[in-house]
Amino acid sequence: MIYTVSIAIYLFALVGVGIYKTKMVKNSEDFMVAGRVLPWYILVGTLLATWMGSGSLFSGAGLGYRNGPAALWSSAGAWLGITLIYFIAKRIRNFGKITVPDIFEIRYGRFAALLATIITVIAYTTIVSYQFRGGGKVLEMVSNGMISLEIGIIITAVFAISYTVLAGMFSVVYTDVVNGVLITIGVLAALVFMLINIGGIEEMIQIADQAGKWSLFGNWSAERTGDISGPIIALSFFVPTMLLLMGDANMYQRIFSAKDGGSAKKAVFFWVVGVVILESSISFLGLTGSVAAEQGIMPDIVQKEQGIVVRNAEILGLSPSEDELLSARQSGSESVIPAIAIHGGLPLIIGLILVSTMMAIIVSTADSFLLIPATNLTRDVYQKYINKNATEKKVIFISRMLVLFLGLIAFLLVSQFKTVLNAAFTAYNIYGASLTPALLAAFLWKRATKEGAAISILTGSSITIIWTYLLPNWSGFKNLHPFLQELTYPAAGLSIFALIVVSLFTDPPPKKVLSQFFNDDDL
Repeated sequence: MIYTVSIAIYLFALVGVGIYKTKMVKNSEDFMVAGRVLPWYILVGTLLATWMGSGSLFSGAGLGYRNGPAALWSSAGAWLGITLIYFIAKRIRNFGKITVPDIFEIRYGRFAALLATIITVIAYTTIVSYQFRGGGKVLEMVSNGMISLEIGIIITAVFAISYTVLAGMFSVVYTDVVNGVLITIGVLAALVFMLINIGGIEEMIQIADQAGKWSLFGNWSAERTGDISGPIIALSFFVPTMLLLMGDANMYQRIFSAKDGGSAKKAVFFWVVGVVILESSISFLGLTGSVAAEQGIMPDIVQKEQGIVVRNAEILGLSPSEDELLSARQSGSESVIPAIAIHGGLPLIIGLILVSTMMAIIVSTADSFLLIPATNLTRDVYQKYINKNATEKKVIFISRMLVLFLGLIAFLLVSQFKTVLNAAFTAYNIYGASLTPALLAAFLWKRATKEGAAISILTGSSITIIWTYLLPNWSGFKNLHPFLQELTYPAAGLSIFALIVVSLFTDPPPKKVLSQFFNDDDL
């Protein structure tokens, strides 16, 4: 009960901050990019807190539970993506726009910008949906089932939507700093205590090694049914994470919020340092949970989830399929951090910090991924096609209504995915394969054309849809080469191929356009 009360107090405090920050919203730039006045240290906090959502705290920890340090193949994609962004962060900030479609419109034209808006809305509402699921799982666990998963999802959705509607980016960034600091303290402290509880690092390594979790690719081959090698699967997690991060509209919008280009670059440097430390700690924390379950210190959350699947199948007179057992394994392991907080023998204060800030981070990530598509639709659809002369008051009102609308859509999407991992990488592939190649090319390749960008977006999104929803139902799918079974490779590969080929066979962009993205010496 005390964990539930702690979460409730923290969430109401967040809403209080949102109410207080509403007075800072004087115009649409305040709502969308916090007035472009954020110093680098505030940017570090908000970038870190936004990235460390359910994707890290549930799927990342779950991968650590199942794969040990090899789980970091997924996280490393983000690290490389952030590192590459560091070199163009100053250029992005000095470009001085508000949204990613702003970049697409200037570089590639309105059609590409409209496609970018559509893809962002689809991908980001999907990301919001699994934040809602993650919050629901936390509330279900800390309340010992008194709050069901469904009710927990509703509570999370209400808080996230309300919080974002109130003050936009201003409410997001400052609470992100507090959340980022507290979740770092909670995760690091929990890791130390769990290592003590399980008998130290050597004991962890020994038990993990016996379970096949202490090698370069760990149990990655067990992340799929069928005969697919660990390296192929590991890289299929690495690539979409990298592509999402390099094109992440949240990151671009926060860089646009920076006080200046120097602040943006410094913030990105410390962001990658923070992400490496925190994501590594989360993966190892997940592994300690697995070891603790082996030792009988805490319940085996995977066995519990798979037991439910088996019992449900037996009631129907059936045997559970491999896919059902795999989903149960993934879903069960994703609850490892709240399980550690409650059953891992942590000091009460550490457990409270862990679950409260975990919930806050989930809400904070949800609000960021709500704000981005709402901003895109407001600026790139409403202001350009519906009401070009809208007042600032009207723009803010429409932005808030779109946050509410997209939050409801995200809520309806929750039931479409069985696990946080499944939802996360569907969204990562939709966005990363469709938008990131053309977005990076806007700043890095002068020869990229509007035709190439449009075809690249359409190719990446089409392949993602076909491979996700249609092709797996084909009887011959399992006979394809493993590279073709994994969505990442055909979606990202063909998107990049389309961008290059079509750009080379179409007229180059005019120098007037390129001058806004490259120095005179580069032209």
